[in-house]
Amino acid sequence: MITTHQNNGQITVLLAARSINPLSRLFQRELAALLDQLESRRAKLDAVIISFDADTVDRSHELEHLMALTRAQAPDCMHMLDAYNTLLRRLEGLGVPVIATLAGEISSHAFGLALACHRRIALQDACFSLPQVSLGLAPVAGEIARTVRLAGLQAAMPLLLDGATLSAAQALHAGLVHAVAGDETELAQNAMDKAIAMQPWEAKAYRLPGGGLDAAPVRALLLSAPALLRQRAGGPSPAAEAVLCAMVEGMQVDFENALQIESRYFCQTAINPAQRKGSLSL
Repeated sequence: MITTHQNNGQITVLLAARSINPLSRLFQRELAALLDQLESRRAKLDAVIISFDADTVDRSHELEHLMALTRAQAPDCMHMLDAYNTLLRRLEGLGVPVIATLAGEISSHAFGLALACHRRIALQDACFSLPQVSLGLAPVAGEIARTVRLAGLQAAMPLLLDGATLSAAQALHAGLVHAVAGDETELAQNAMDKAIAMQPWEAKAYRLPGGGLDAAPVRALLLSAPALLRQRAGGPSPAAEAVLCAMVEGMQVDFENALQIESRYFCQTAINPAQRKGSLSL
């Protein structure tokens, strides 16, 4: 699932996109082993370059580990998500720039892991999505909290509430990638440009793109958003409504608490099979 190659002060990491699963103990063990390796070598590292083998992406695998999830298993679900969030926070706090180089379809938890990298460079053919809402689920493992903090509430809505697919250019405009490269050579050149080992919201001067909840455009947007969700869905849309709540509530707290809020809304959607009705054929 994870392979590495070291070239002087850089370690290149290749992850199989389909294997990235916050609720997989096997993947968590492999990611923890990778982080142990990176942390043991960080004094001699200039950068970590992460790329994804996206050839086997299949949205239907989102449901494989959720089909039998019951309300009694919600605490175990939260525990697994806490453990996975801790791993991604270790990646963010490595103290060495972590750069994601992105090509092809980067979807779901692969995109979520890329958002935990400090810098993201995409080829022109790359596209990005968080399609969980179309499966009756809320994105999780920082996918909501990071997207909102990077893009702002309004720019994050199509990705999170509609499951929209963004082109590389659209992701760049939204602030979700830092540069778009025309070829592999340019991709490698851009990877290290202005790379710092910090997420934007950790800086003292950080301001939420598009404004916070007290900004007039954001207030107006939130007044109409619930009705628009129901209109588009032709009735209640539990997953989209849960995602919107996680987005708004997460903006009012620090990042760690935003992760907890996001995890609770994921478990709420995952343990309610009625919310996934009609999604099993995807």
